[in-house]
Amino acid sequence: YLSNPAMVGFKRGLNINLGYRNQWGNMEGAPRNLSATTEYGIEKVGIGLNFYKDIAGLISRSKMQASYAYRLPLNDGTKFFHFGISLGIQTDILNLQNIVGSQNDPTAIRYNDQEQILDGDFGIAYSASRFRFEASISNLKTQLELKDGISNYGTFMSAVSYKISSSDWQLQPKLMYRGVRNYNDILDFGAELRVLSEQLGFMSMYHTNKSMSYGLSYQNPKQWQLLMLYNTPTQALKSYANGTFEIGLQLYLKSEEE
Repeated sequence: YLSNPAMVGFKRGLNINLGYRNQWGNMEGAPRNLSATTEYGIEKVGIGLNFYKDIAGLISRSKMQASYAYRLPLNDGTKFFHFGISLGIQTDILNLQNIVGSQNDPTAIRYNDQEQILDGDFGIAYSASRFRFEASISNLKTQLELKDGISNYGTFMSAVSYKISSSDWQLQPKLMYRGVRNYNDILDFGAELRVLSEQLGFMSMYHTNKSMSYGLSYQNPKQWQLLMLYNTPTQALKSYANGTFEIGLQLYLKSEEE
């Protein structure tokens, strides 16, 4: 849902997702990310709210969005086309208390006087019983302004995956292609293996920025799911920083029959 609004309400019912990421924890001012989403899916419609906060050094960026998705059945009812849109506001704040120097610097003070940014994301997806394709464009208004700057946000995402199942396990290979503003595009490929009636999952993925991700998840199908992820530092940062650790919790509050 965070990367593609077409996925809001993909899992029927009422669900809450919480996430925390600590990046390069041994560096002063290292990035930290907090996220929370609430989504509800019923029949052909999904609605949701999401909140995301990114803290890096003196800068704190918060975004809150509302989302809507529609699911269009195709053919025999096992294939669907999804599209979704998110719209909300983004706020950037400079922590003046932690400035080493003059906290009354006019440039720093003016930074916090800037207006909130109204922005949105758009996404589509195609899903079948085993196959899924996704694509989304993020930060639509910011991209249209075409400003030069640092590599500070994602521009697009596309992904394709396929499930291979047996009575004891399920393997899901996945290939992703992502864009980052003012940085090289990133290709990700890997797979997740789920065992024990799909309750326990193991994931590994390689990224072309020369890093790896490893994940572990445990799912109670009717109540909750816990996810943990570790991402190794890129080649250029290995001498200066450790990796990135993420933890996520998904709560299934109310289920809806398909």
